[in-house]
Amino acid sequence: MKKVVILLLVLSMVLSMSGCKKEQVTAKFADDLKWDETKQEYVFEKKAELKFWADNDEYAAKIIELWDAKYPDVTLSYENVGSVDTAEKLKLDGPAGLGADVFYIPHNSIVDMRESGLLFQLPESDEAYIKEIMQDSATAVTMFEDNMYAVPSSVENIALVYNKQILAALPTLPSVLTVTGANLLEQIENEEIYLEELYEGVANWGNNFAGTGVEIPFLSDRFEDVDTTAEDIHTIFAYQLYDAYHNYPFLTRNGYRVFGEDNNDPTQFNITSKEVTESIKSVIGDWYGNVDGSKLFPGLATIQDIAWDQGPARLQKGQLAITISGPWVMGDIKTNLTTWAETGKFGVTADTKVSDLYGATKLPRFNNDVQPTTFSGVQVTGMNVYTDYPNATMNLMRFLASDEVMKEVYSTLGKIPSIKNSDNVPGLNEDEIARGFLSQAAFSHAMPVIQEGNYMWDPLRDVWTNIFDAKMSVEDAQTRSLDDYNKILQNSGAEQ
Repeated sequence: MKKVVILLLVLSMVLSMSGCKKEQVTAKFADDLKWDETKQEYVFEKKAELKFWADNDEYAAKIIELWDAKYPDVTLSYENVGSVDTAEKLKLDGPAGLGADVFYIPHNSIVDMRESGLLFQLPESDEAYIKEIMQDSATAVTMFEDNMYAVPSSVENIALVYNKQILAALPTLPSVLTVTGANLLEQIENEEIYLEELYEGVANWGNNFAGTGVEIPFLSDRFEDVDTTAEDIHTIFAYQLYDAYHNYPFLTRNGYRVFGEDNNDPTQFNITSKEVTESIKSVIGDWYGNVDGSKLFPGLATIQDIAWDQGPARLQKGQLAITISGPWVMGDIKTNLTTWAETGKFGVTADTKVSDLYGATKLPRFNNDVQPTTFSGVQVTGMNVYTDYPNATMNLMRFLASDEVMKEVYSTLGKIPSIKNSDNVPGLNEDEIARGFLSQAAFSHAMPVIQEGNYMWDPLRDVWTNIFDAKMSVEDAQTRSLDDYNKILQNSGAEQ
């Protein structure tokens, strides 16, 4: 009996010590923070050491360099962690004391991490500061019940991205619109072709260079040491088909918005609506079809066969005419341009700009004159509630929102900073490609930040998979998509 009492006392002491330790290292309230009015920053804890998670080594090196110049006495380290992997990783690493103090996440991860108790709630003073310098649409997705849980970094949405050299060599395509352009490049940039017409026209070319009947400039440069007869498939147009984010716009022709107009009503998944039926039927035609009937994507076993490597990556190499992607696709292109200038590939010289070779613009309108609506994403930084150094970490959060870091978000990552005053980022206002993505951003809405938003992706993707791979009718594909969504809700314990 005496041993039992001793064991219970020891256990009680261990639990008590654990509780004390957690209270010391967990920043949960603004009272944990101490502001220095003179320095306009929080008071660094003694011997503070910070770590952040991001997914780009070059960008991380720039951030550490800038931080060291400003705070040489506070060590900042980095670990490469994909932003979409952060939420799950922190659920284990956070409580174990292994997580980063600050991390980059897509804004739709906020809801899961907030409900898991992983995100520090920003003080009202920092919330006011962030709202003052960041775009309203970007800060809106960080809010819950009038509290801010993350800080915007960049805004992004997909658009039509293209190789100017190739499109300038291609003839115009038939359109019911008046065509003044002399080639497909001018036709697209002048908005003189509907989306359905573009797909049909490229499909009639067999989606390969040979089918156009014209000579493609620098063809040998584009396919060095490659058998062009084998490679010249899906060459004019390809993008990530097996992905709801890229396919979502094609559901919006007749007004569909997932979860309603404000993206926050879980009762309005509405994938079986007649508006969705009409939209899908308008755009699938011969360009999408199914495994036996697709002209635009001939020979596909499944739509999984066109992923990043067959679409955006080939655009980056100069092999593809058109893709649908976001600003992130430009990062490697900027790097490649330096190499091309050294070798003279594609006629590139030291004076050649990225915008001389590539362009971006909003997606062509549907043939009912409605602009496709894309999802808009916001990359944000979050603060780990289990940090040992809440004051130092808040300084890092504010630092990552500074103009000097926003310049690196643009110049190194090739992303569009979420700040209100774009004049503070040299070159942004003059960037033709950035303006192209922003032209589509006007016809975008933020990815949902409700819990049900985590369950929508597979059903939204698989309405297309069911048509292409399973050869279902449009209506049957919609029904299956809804059934799958409801099953996911049931398995998660969410109410329908």
